[in-house]
Amino acid sequence: MRGAVITKVRVEKEKKINISGFLRKYILLPLTGGIIGYLGFFTLLIIFKYLGYLVGNRISFQIDFIDLLLSLLGFVFIFVVKLKENTKGRIL
Repeated sequence: MRGAVITKVRVEKEKKINISGFLRKYILLPLTGGIIGYLGFFTLLIIFKYLGYLVGNRISFQIDFIDLLLSLLGFVFIFVVKLKENTKGRIL
């Protein structure tokens, strides 16, 4: 008994990595979000320190190095959120 055996052949497309899209999605967008988070947190610190000075809660208005370090929390938080948003549970 002769017969024809037909099998389905699956063709897989080779995934090409788009370097510019990869850099934009996983580095540039989280980095800009982090910078905005840093500036936003730093601005809030300056405003509240100045308000404390105006009310009389502080003797002098000055910005310390610690304020710059605390603003890094805003950078890290927004950077991680944007990176997680872009990956959506997938591995890079």
